[in-house]
Amino acid sequence: MKLKEFLENIQEMVKEDPSLLELDVITSKDAEGNGYEEVYYGPSPGVYDSDEDGFVPSHSEDFEEEYEYTKEDINAICIN
Repeated sequence: MKLKEFLENIQEMVKEDPSLLELDVITSKDAEGNGYEEVYYGPSPGVYDSDEDGFVPSHSEDFEEEYEYTKEDINAICIN
């Protein structure tokens, strides 16, 4: 899912029921719903490598130095 689609879904839900803005945000641990946990942090842009199953947030000290990433490398938003 792209951030645009995610945002559109959230905006439509809130348009239909503004009280949703007061709810806690949770995330599922996997696609099968084998567990849930609260979202503690705001979204972070960064680089996701699905082969390595890793994510390096763009605000990380290692982003440019160790990993040699630039803003142009950012390919994902992590929600937790």
